[in-house]
Amino acid sequence: MKEWQGVFAQNVLVLPHLQRARQPARESTAFQCVLKWLEGPPLRQGVQEGLSEVEVHLRVTLFDVTYHHFFGRTWKTSVRPVRQPSKQPPRIVFNEPVYFHTSLNHPNIVAVVEVVSEGRKRDGTLQTSSCGFGILQLFKSKPESPTSVSQDKRLRLYHGTPRALLHPLLQDPIEQNRHLTVLEGCSLQYTLRPHPALQPVLHLLPENLLLSGSQCIPGLLPAHGGEAGDALRKPRLHTSVTWYLDDLFVNLYPSLEKFEEELLEELRSDRLREGSSPGDSSTLEIRERRLCVGVHNGLAFLQRPQVVVLVPEMEVALTRSASFSRNVSASSKSSSGSQALVLRSRLRLPEMVSHPAFAVVLQLEYVFTAPSGLDGSAAPATSLSSLACMHMVRWAVWSPEPDASSGQMTLPLQGGTQPGPVNCLVYKVPSTSMSSEEVKQVESGTVHFQYSRSPEEHVDTSPEPARSSKKPPTSPSSPSTQPTSRLAATQDSPVGPGLSISQLAASPQSPAQRSPSRPSLQPGGSLHSLAQAQELPFEGGISHLEADLSRTSANLDACVAEPLQELPFMPLHAPIIVGAQVRSSGSALSRASMVLLQSSGFPEILDAQQRPAKTVSPTDPVRFSPQQEEADPLPGNEIVLQLLAFSRVPQDHRGAPWPKTVYFTFQFYRFPPATTPRLQLVKLEEVGKTSTGSLSHILIQINKDGSSDAGPPGFQLKYMVDPAFLKPGEQRWFLRYLAVQTLQIDVWDGDSLLLVGSAAVHMKHLLRQGRPAVQVSHELEVVATECEQDVEVVSGDVTRFGSVKPIGVHTVVKGRLHLTLANVGHACKQSGRQSGPLPPSRSRVISNDGTSGFPGGSLLARGSPRRKRVVQAQKLADVDSELAAMLVTHMQTGSRNLPVAGRESDAVRRRKLERMRSVRLRESGEELGGRRSSVLAQQSVRVQHSRDLRVIEAYRERTKAEGIAGLLSQAITTQHTLYAALGAAEFFEFALKNPHNTQHTVSIEIDSPELSVILDSSEWRYFKNAAGLLTPVEEDMFHVRGGSLAPQLYLRPKETAHIPFKYQTFSLAQPATAQAGLRPEKGLDSRSACTFSAVPTKHEKVTFRGSSGKPLAVLCLAVEPQPHVVDQVFRFYHPELTFLKKSIRLPPWRTLPGAPVGAPGEDPPVHVRCSDPNVICETQNVGPGEPRDVFLKVASGPSPEIKDFFVAIYADHWLAAPMQLWQVHLHSLQRVDVSCVTGQLTRLSLVLRGTQAVRKVRAFTSHPQELKTDPKGVFVLPPHGVQDLQVSVRPRRAGNRFVHLNLVDVDFHQLVASWLVCLSCRQPLISKAFEITLAVGEGKGANKRITYTNPYPSRRAYRLHSSHPDLLQFKEDSFEVGAGETHTLGLRFAPSRGPGEEEILIYINDHEDKNEETFCIKVTYQ
Repeated sequence: MKEWQGVFAQNVLVLPHLQRARQPARESTAFQCVLKWLEGPPLRQGVQEGLSEVEVHLRVTLFDVTYHHFFGRTWKTSVRPVRQPSKQPPRIVFNEPVYFHTSLNHPNIVAVVEVVSEGRKRDGTLQTSSCGFGILQLFKSKPESPTSVSQDKRLRLYHGTPRALLHPLLQDPIEQNRHLTVLEGCSLQYTLRPHPALQPVLHLLPENLLLSGSQCIPGLLPAHGGEAGDALRKPRLHTSVTWYLDDLFVNLYPSLEKFEEELLEELRSDRLREGSSPGDSSTLEIRERRLCVGVHNGLAFLQRPQVVVLVPEMEVALTRSASFSRNVSASSKSSSGSQALVLRSRLRLPEMVSHPAFAVVLQLEYVFTAPSGLDGSAAPATSLSSLACMHMVRWAVWSPEPDASSGQMTLPLQGGTQPGPVNCLVYKVPSTSMSSEEVKQVESGTVHFQYSRSPEEHVDTSPEPARSSKKPPTSPSSPSTQPTSRLAATQDSPVGPGLSISQLAASPQSPAQRSPSRPSLQPGGSLHSLAQAQELPFEGGISHLEADLSRTSANLDACVAEPLQELPFMPLHAPIIVGAQVRSSGSALSRASMVLLQSSGFPEILDAQQRPAKTVSPTDPVRFSPQQEEADPLPGNEIVLQLLAFSRVPQDHRGAPWPKTVYFTFQFYRFPPATTPRLQLVKLEEVGKTSTGSLSHILIQINKDGSSDAGPPGFQLKYMVDPAFLKPGEQRWFLRYLAVQTLQIDVWDGDSLLLVGSAAVHMKHLLRQGRPAVQVSHELEVVATECEQDVEVVSGDVTRFGSVKPIGVHTVVKGRLHLTLANVGHACKQSGRQSGPLPPSRSRVISNDGTSGFPGGSLLARGSPRRKRVVQAQKLADVDSELAAMLVTHMQTGSRNLPVAGRESDAVRRRKLERMRSVRLRESGEELGGRRSSVLAQQSVRVQHSRDLRVIEAYRERTKAEGIAGLLSQAITTQHTLYAALGAAEFFEFALKNPHNTQHTVSIEIDSPELSVILDSSEWRYFKNAAGLLTPVEEDMFHVRGGSLAPQLYLRPKETAHIPFKYQTFSLAQPATAQAGLRPEKGLDSRSACTFSAVPTKHEKVTFRGSSGKPLAVLCLAVEPQPHVVDQVFRFYHPELTFLKKSIRLPPWRTLPGAPVGAPGEDPPVHVRCSDPNVICETQNVGPGEPRDVFLKVASGPSPEIKDFFVAIYADHWLAAPMQLWQVHLHSLQRVDVSCVTGQLTRLSLVLRGTQAVRKVRAFTSHPQELKTDPKGVFVLPPHGVQDLQVSVRPRRAGNRFVHLNLVDVDFHQLVASWLVCLSCRQPLISKAFEITLAVGEGKGANKRITYTNPYPSRRAYRLHSSHPDLLQFKEDSFEVGAGETHTLGLRFAPSRGPGEEEILIYINDHEDKNEETFCIKVTYQ
């Protein structure tokens, strides 16, 4: 026992950071690190003064760079003397190996090696000091690291102590941090390699414990003679023995009832202090008493501890035989009449070793439950609505004697703050300050058991003495006796392991954690799961299976084995945050802005009664009531969008480009994407009189000749959404769209065709809630997202989780958009089609009960039979084109009567024509000739009719069988209509009935990949619960053959089976509108205002064939596409013919529209699907609390192609309904790479190729301050010609970024060519630095002077440039200075609006604009 305590006390570990413990478990890897020698002088001058016997040793500790956390245990080498310095560099040889294993396979897990010196002072005391430290990388970002090849490596050392790693200034990669200074001339030689020989003995060693081969490890044999005392180089295991524990019972002081009452009272007090209600605390009760038994070697548990259930002795006596009760009473006589906790089974411990450091650890745990209901009432024993938590109350350690074989043992229980083998808090022990040693051993409780090595040996107890019976606890906190007795009787049966009480009473998992297939039951328990349960009490239930203690060791090994876990997803590029590109200010217009808008003459919005619409504030809360909206007496909704003004932000400096004309693009609901005409920005004269100046430019429409329109300012669009436009059941979809969605508006430069930015506005204020009309005015921030090039960063980044530093994504506010949204109600005429209720075909169960019989009709009819009772007879030639081509009579009459076909019947038309011909012949006097010609014509007609009749008869005989078979198939065909949206799964069941008196194996044939049979019963059950169907679910209903063959179903005679189907499409659909559309006031073609082509209806067919191959039933589906709502729009610009790789980061899933509200538990797994099969779209499971990233990989096409696709985000495993739907636009541009220096001019040329016609073009750029073109203005591009466009780049800041360059036709405002200029800028060397302090204010600024000396022997001309022209101007932009002369440069600093610091660079370039020198001026504004 003392040896186990010694080993345990010497190897106490510091656990890894809590965030690391919450990550998925991985397979542990063993390593061997050999520290060879320390080269160079490790001691600084003056350290050895006053010290004697100076020696050096090394210390190694594991460190987590991400969380700034040391963990594990520090390992030390043996000390080595320091030799006196000589001519050769001193070398201190260690050659000591250190072994460890860890599952934290991450680049930010490192080993810190510290060099420590120690020496004796004059008074004899020992003094230690740190001489430096190094950072040893264990893992790299490459998957093949660490390398398996053994090679020596050199470790750099830094000044100071490893405690510097905890300093908050270390926020950069450690190797590049400027606060760390390299120890020159001193390094450590080492070797790091995996050590597979350590894998078989990993169960003896805890993770993250650094060990040497000479250290004694309980369970390992000593090293061979040739191993130089290194037992871990080729470790060998001790032989294990099996121990059995019987008749185990636990006594608690002073009695079990009083102990549990006090324990419950303490827990209730703790819950009240934590903020729980008194009702919840009073209903706390004990659900289960558990004992965890495992073998411990002083370092770690050899296997996962076995979990068994203890029950009070009286409850066992009520369910067992009398002889067993006597044995229990006799064995527990030492409890002085108090009730004990008894184990009903036998414990088997096969991993014991005859070693004094091996011990059996017993841990007593209590499981508590509290009802989760709002009323706080106690839940019954079998309730599934209670929350469970677990606390350890006592533990004990027993180390058997080496020569013991059997006997009895009574151990004192321990608790309180004393360190135990499990790192968790233990319930307090009673005060023993005034007690004797004998009483101290009993007051904390005892555990008694019998042990033996033989599976048959069992030590008998003494005869049963008389003892007083005691009633079980009857406190409200204790479980009732009757349910527990019934459960105990069930577990005593020899069937096998049963469910424990915690299994039956644990609360169900949250929807995010619950598996849809089967409940998750884990045998036994793990220390990690127990620690999590104690850390987060009352967060969820505890579920396990009571261990079957008679199983073999093979079963134990199979049970302990765990599946491998996938590594967390770490993208090698900067993620884009959802919603970062587009944001809405949500603020109302100021009163000054309202005055300017009111005086500008914008059109007023009126309701149907010509009264002004009610104005609401965008900051007012909106209460959405679907019932009130659907009961509105004005069902028509006229959505009005007024674009009023686009203003410049005050923070934008004057040198930035500002467009003269703009246009807007957006898409409202399922209307086609709208593009407004070019609108001119006109500056208001009254802007200077306002205090804020937020409103600066209003929008004016432009005529075709380029002049400003004389009408009212602004631009107005109207959308009419009424019952005639909406499809059946679509009104509720439209109302939800207004309530939860935002409208994204893209702002474009009307001249350069470059994207200025995007804005988003909430449409919830358009809900009228019974009002005739509402309007709301918004002031939106137009935000531009600038994405720089993705650059991989080496491992060691300490700023975030992962090995990549987020770069290249930032947003800039370009301006403010002022707009007004309105909803005007209209009364609509009553029509036969209503959009409110769902149509009958929305039913989830389809039946083929034979109601669709054959109604009669033509055998040659194509398609479905007519519904009309009265059918007008038609000629065969009129209904069959193939027959009409073979008839001579039909071809003559058909060609002659083609213009009037369909107005009258053929017989009536022919009779009228004959009458007119006879009248004309009689009037012309040609009656005789006409009579003769008429006789010949009649004979010819008779011959043709006879021939046609024979052809018709032969044709009917040939097509009769086909027609009859077609009509018979209609008798077994069922028609159904589906309403499907993009990405949403439509679920329905088909009730298939076997009409025959014999059984059939039915094959289900589907002609569409978007329609499928649900084969998984869990998926079927999920969709049924979502749809509210009560039809039964069958397990293993279908037989699926290999390959792509149809699933098969067995049907008995006259049996009906419900077959589940799922229709889900991810293909792109055309813009869908019907008899409604965009009605602009001006600027757009009015002919395209109200008519748009609707999406065609899809037709799918399912055939159910019997064993003979004949169809039993046919299901014909008509799929009506429904509008899909886009939640987020992304627009990427990428070089042509390359791969775009982007990571889009999701916000917390509970904040997304469509996420379930109030669902407890962890975040559900996220699944993604893309509408384009050629786009790789995926997401990876990450640890709890980590962000979710959606990874996209898209191949860009040739320039200027635009690729559009949709991405659906799901929060359920079966992809039922998308939680988010994104639309992605990928613009492919020609790429031009430029490597340049900031402040220096770099020139290049681009080739322009003419089109078929002469074009007047102009080049525009997104950064005109840094990139200029020649020709600068408008120039002519000849047809089929080649011309050069000169480009000059002068970047103002260092880094990698993109610049857009467009070539636009100025007459037709069309994009001729487009380039993506990729700048790679570096900063020049700074030769001089200055500091200056300026006062903050609106003053005149400050004038300063600096000098520059010409270092050349000849006269030179120079040019001056600044990195911040808005803050610093020069007295002269160029100057000339003679050889060796000095010139004074006049500087003028502009005043600043606020305090702060700014670094301004002055570039002094030569006559070719090449950088000669760079000065840096640090300006402090106070």
